[in-house]
Amino acid sequence: MNSTGNTDLSSVADTANRKATFEPMTNEDERPTITVAGVHVALYVDPASRQVRVSIDLDDTESWLLRNDKDSTVPLRICVQGDVTFEG
Repeated sequence: MNSTGNTDLSSVADTANRKATFEPMTNEDERPTITVAGVHVALYVDPASRQVRVSIDLDDTESWLLRNDKDSTVPLRICVQGDVTFEG
């Protein structure tokens, strides 16, 4: 079971949000990335397609954020312009 022990989940989430990091692109093989609770989100402009791209890497997600299902999935909610485009 993924648990935070006796710690209040809102406090754990608040701490994770306050410890968020930003890593800028430093070479051609990297993308600018924000990390919160082990979730890495790259947001960048693809110069060839002129698209804004978002990539989410969940491999390092902190255990308290994982669901207690057989696959230990991570709950995600994605909004664009305030509208929910994905929730699962």
